[in-house]
Amino acid sequence: MVSSGSIDVKPEFQRRERWSPAQSSALIESFLLNIPVPPVYLAEEEFGRYSVIDGKQRITSISQFMSENLVLTNLSRFQEIEGLRFSDLPAELANALRVRPYIRVVTLLRQSDPETKYEVFHRLNSGGEELNAQEIRNVLFRGAFNDLLIGLSRNPFLRDRLKISTTRSSNYMTMQDVEYVLRFFTIEAYWRQFSGDFRTSMNSYMSENRDPDAKFLRQKEAQFNNAIGACQEIFQENAFLRFERGQWRNQTLSALFDAQMIAVDSFPGKQLEAIIGRRDKFIVQYMKLFSDARFDEAIRTGTNNPAKVRYRIEKTIECLDNFTSGR
Repeated sequence: MVSSGSIDVKPEFQRRERWSPAQSSALIESFLLNIPVPPVYLAEEEFGRYSVIDGKQRITSISQFMSENLVLTNLSRFQEIEGLRFSDLPAELANALRVRPYIRVVTLLRQSDPETKYEVFHRLNSGGEELNAQEIRNVLFRGAFNDLLIGLSRNPFLRDRLKISTTRSSNYMTMQDVEYVLRFFTIEAYWRQFSGDFRTSMNSYMSENRDPDAKFLRQKEAQFNNAIGACQEIFQENAFLRFERGQWRNQTLSALFDAQMIAVDSFPGKQLEAIIGRRDKFIVQYMKLFSDARFDEAIRTGTNNPAKVRYRIEKTIECLDNFTSGR
């Protein structure tokens, strides 16, 4: 079913690849030892097509090995077959694998309510290597908008801010880069009436915009690129960082990402260009924000609180506005 395309296990869907060849080999060895393997959970996308909720690495490992793309390594009981591919195995072991690698499959039908699915997926993955919120969204809300989020997450400046240098970086593996892009769009839409629940708000935004038209996608792509480009030009290496005791702390804060991205998105290009042209003077003024105890608290503690979300965004907008107005 994988080779025919009936089951979708593409790397950027559901969970970014995590299993090493040694882990995949351990699964194959489990089949040879006739050890029970946990079930796989699938979501029906359309008739005859499924996406993986949980079990992607198991399915991928089996597919890779049976198609000669996995070399066995680091085995505990079958060291004599280390370094072999499926076609190299002794006949009795190859025959055993043709018979034994059957995994129980649980399928959720596409008629299921998205929020119900989210809760089911969360419960299914409450043990072991748990799926995080963004990985679950990639299961639930597949479509053109999700593809846009993944594409925008490749922005070099965003990756720099999140310390993503390779595909093995933690924030890449857990799809935090994708969630940051979604966070921007969600906050931009809801911050004035924010509920205080980021998870539910981001789920709602993705559900509402799962399959938008091309115009919407172009607008959102431009909006994100313009906002993060302005943050890069204005705040440069200190974008999304907190200023404390005369220096910038080397830790990206999602609360400052909210404030800076939404603030620059609120200003037309000409005003932003004027700020960029005098950014050194602006940064001096911006640093004074951190002496506001309420602002500092709004970016450090209880950052989901609706009043704090509004305050940090409003104060950053005010800072930009005062500078452009000469106040």
